[in-house]
This record gives sequence, C-alpha cells and structure tokens, in this order.
Amino acid sequence: MSLTSMNKSLHLMMRMLDPKEPTEPMISLPPKPEIPAIQKSTSLPRHTPERHGISSRHIAAFLQTLEQDPTLNMHSIMILRDGCVLCEASFGAQDIRIPRMTFSACKSIVSLAVGILMDDGVLRPETQLTELFPEAGNAISRRLMKDLTVEELLSMRSGAQFNEIACMTQEDWLSGFFSPGLSGGRFQYNSLNTYILSRIVCQLSGRSLSDFLSERLFGPMGIRDFYWEVCPNGTEKGGWGLYLRAEDLGKLGQLVLDGGLWEGHQLISREYLEKATQIHAKVPMHYGDYDYGWQFWVGRKDDIVLMNGMLGQNVLCFRENGITVVSHAGNEETFQQSNYFRHAAAFFARAFDPGLPRDAVGIRGLRKTLHALVLPQAKLPTQADFARFFGRRFVTDAPKAPSTGSLPLTLQAVQNCYTKGVQAIAIGGSRETVEIFYEERDTLHHILAGTRAPHIQSMEFGGNVFRVAAYARFTHDEDETPVLRVQLDFLETPFSRILKLYLTPSGMTLRQEETPCMDKILETVLSDAYPAVKTLIGTVFGTGDLDFLRWRMSVVFAPELEFTEE
Repeated sequence: MSLTSMNKSLHLMMRMLDPKEPTEPMISLPPKPEIPAIQKSTSLPRHTPERHGISSRHIAAFLQTLEQDPTLNMHSIMILRDGCVLCEASFGAQDIRIPRMTFSACKSIVSLAVGILMDDGVLRPETQLTELFPEAGNAISRRLMKDLTVEELLSMRSGAQFNEIACMTQEDWLSGFFSPGLSGGRFQYNSLNTYILSRIVCQLSGRSLSDFLSERLFGPMGIRDFYWEVCPNGTEKGGWGLYLRAEDLGKLGQLVLDGGLWEGHQLISREYLEKATQIHAKVPMHYGDYDYGWQFWVGRKDDIVLMNGMLGQNVLCFRENGITVVSHAGNEETFQQSNYFRHAAAFFARAFDPGLPRDAVGIRGLRKTLHALVLPQAKLPTQADFARFFGRRFVTDAPKAPSTGSLPLTLQAVQNCYTKGVQAIAIGGSRETVEIFYEERDTLHHILAGTRAPHIQSMEFGGNVFRVAAYARFTHDEDETPVLRVQLDFLETPFSRILKLYLTPSGMTLRQEETPCMDKILETVLSDAYPAVKTLIGTVFGTGDLDFLRWRMSVVFAPELEFTEE
C-alpha cells in the first residue's frame, strides 16, 4: 500500500472509531437499490432426502446441531444432491428466498467467468497484466509487475498491497492496485486480485461482468435474481458485493460438481474446473482446513470444494457424494474458523446410498425441526408494559451520539454509508406493532416492530435500501427496570442491530449492539490473516493489546447513550 493510501486509511479508521464525530465517506459509490422480492429465477426440483440417499433424520440432526451450537448464528441452510433441493431451512426471522450478500463467496463466480474466457481462447493463465493494462500505474510499478500473471491473481499470490480498506478511501482502484509494494510468490489473501479479474472480464468481453455472466452462465442456468455492487468507475467489485439467492448459489455448486455441465450444455470446460479446484497455494493453518485453488478453497482433509464468504456465507461442494450445502449466517469469522465447517464435514463428508426407502416418520420429524427453527409467535405484551413507553419522545446530546445510528456500524463501512448521529427516539403504535421513530441528524427512520411476529419492511440509509425484519419485546432487567428490546435483522446481510431502551427516573438509556460483534473478528484480524489491517489497527491505537482494543471498539460498536424526555 502506498504512503498516500496508508494515510487515507488511517484517517478513515480514526474517524470511524471516534465516537464524538460523525464519519464522512471518502469516496462516492452508487447506493444499493431495493432488490425485488419477486423471484424470477427458475426453481430446482424439490425431493425428499430419502429419494437421494440421505435420511431425513440425519438432516434434522444436522440442523439441530447447528441450532444448539452457541458459537453459531445461522441464518439459512439449503442441502442439494443430484440437482435437487432436499432441504431448505430458515432460522429465526430470516428468509432463505431472498438474495443475500455473498461476500467473498462470489470470488469463485468471477473464476467461472475467467474460465469461460479461457475456454474461448482469449485469455491464458500465463497472460501478463502489463499486457492487459499497459497504461496502468507508473513506470516503476509496471516494471515491478512485468512478470505478474493472471494465474497469480487467481491463486492469491500477486503480493499486491492495495487492499479492501484502501478501496474505501480511493476512487481509482486500478491505479491503486498498480502501486509499488509487491511481495509476490506466496499466498496473501486480497480481494483486489479478484477486482482486477473482474476488470479483465469486462475488458476482454466488451461488457459488464453482470451482462457477461447473464449471457454465458446465469441466463442458461435460470439465475436472474441478483445484484452486483460496482466500484467508483462502474466495474463490478468482483471480490465482494454480489447479492444472490441460496438456491442460485446451490445451482453454481452443482455446476462445479458436474464439471461445468448444465442440463446437457457444457457452460464451462471440465478442464478449467479441474484446474480451478486443485490446490495452487498453501494457506496458513489459522485460516481453516482449506488451501487455495483459483478463487476456490480446496479441502486439506476432505475432498471438498468451497466458495467461502466472511461471516458464514458458504457453498460446500462434496465431491465424493455430489452433495452441496449452502449456508448463510452471521458468525464471528472471516474465513473457516467456526464450528460450522466441522459440523458439516462430520455429517456430509462420507458415502451415501443412491436412494433410501421412504421414511414417513423421519420426514415428519424433519418438518417439525424446520418449524422449530423459525422465530415462534410470541404473546402480546401487557397493556401496562406498553403504556410505560407509549407516546413518549426522548432527546440526547450525549458525547457518543454523533457516531451512533440505527444501521450496524460494520454495514455502514461495507456500504460506505455513515450515520450523522442520533438525536431523538419516540415510541408509539400499538401492543401488536410498536412504532419506533429513530431520528438521526439527516433522516427519520420509522420502524414498525411486531411484538407477536417480525414485521418486514424496507429501510433506506443514504440511498441504500435494505429489507429488514423488526420485532420488539417488552421486558425488565435484573433491577426490574422496564426495557423495550427491538431487534432489526437486515435480511439481505449477515447483520442485525439490537436496540435496548431502558426507562430511568431521568428519562431513558439506550444501549445498542450489533451482530456479528467484533470480538472474534478482531482476533482473526490480529492473527495475521489481514496483515495490512493489523498494521493499521496497531497504528491507530498505538498497541495490539486485545483487551484494550476490545474495550476501545466497544465504545463505538456497542454505545450507551443517555436520553431525557422532551
């Protein structure tokens, strides 16, 4: 990373972690539109698990294991075999049917686009980047990168220093990538490698990555419900930013297992997929039990190909038995550090029969398990509980108010969409639907939160529109202080915002939390998985002490504010 990029990144991080000032974005990005809920993608067949050799009881036990693991925050699971959906599960208020953030799992999809270009003969693994981008960077950087190839981008061995944080501070990502500071030859995870691959696809195909995939891959596979965020110059981000339905991710997993064949058509050559899903780079053990192929993760212990996105967005392809497991979650992990991977391997990295007799009792048991995963309908609050909060408005001038907003802070950073700070909160509605008026300096969020069942609504933050499930509970703390707890699940993302409103003699205390929380993520960052980020954090705080960093980050990620009644 150049000195300029480092300074800008330091400035942004210091502003984000300063609770007394609102954060100002340093670049302009197109906002995320509302992704239609209408499903245009074609559906796969639905069969019982037994028809494809897996017991319904086995799948029910898998789901129960995930649900009962306190370290996991699962959102959805879909299990497929032989191109058929055997099980689809939503946890809590989540909805498996809507397009979701894939994070880095979409890197594998960029690899598929690259594979199509290689099949067409217009790109080779050994193609040099200076041949594709002869004007990028300066004379020094071009000389340093003269031997850098497409294969090194695919296998994360470019050694480029311009990274994800620098993207939040610089408009020209191509020039940033071609800045001096290479240390190539070994595995060094960097999403900008995939961004450059996206640029290559656009340049060689003469169209956007989305249009190219729609014609050559998504269209033939019936994948139509998707959106891919773009960089400041309009190119798809490549390494992240894709919203896709779980079922469509499952189709892509099936395509990989079938060697690029889809309904009798060879969309990508078997030869490319065999190369892409071989190990090309050894990965440090703290990432997980996988090494790296060409934008795919490859199991060290089991014959598994993985499309992996942070916080629990995964497509596990079991090559031994043809099973694909798609998961979405809000786990505290950046790669494959959670128990989810151990549970999935324990249940599915084994041989299965081609078919089993129908098990009516097992099927009913699986349905009961699926029903139990969904957020249960609650009782209405008492009139007294509701009346304590109804019709009241609270204002604040707390020192931490300028950095506190209703959108989770991590999501603010991901979307380049920062709050101007909370000013007031008012409460109305009814016992069945509580209305929260969350007033920020530049906008008013009118939140409808169901008390019996979640209320689904669209919420806009700086032009970014999200589908949100909101539900409220009236309760008390250990001192019998009345508490209104409101949870906002941002259904297209791994993130949730939790508002806890405590009535006090002087007014109200607001305690905010977000999940996934930063503790475990911070530990992973400091384990050298993201060396550039580790360096920045240490520079900002002047220390790498984990306990101090946890406390310092809790000030902005889990703020507590005092309000007075107006």
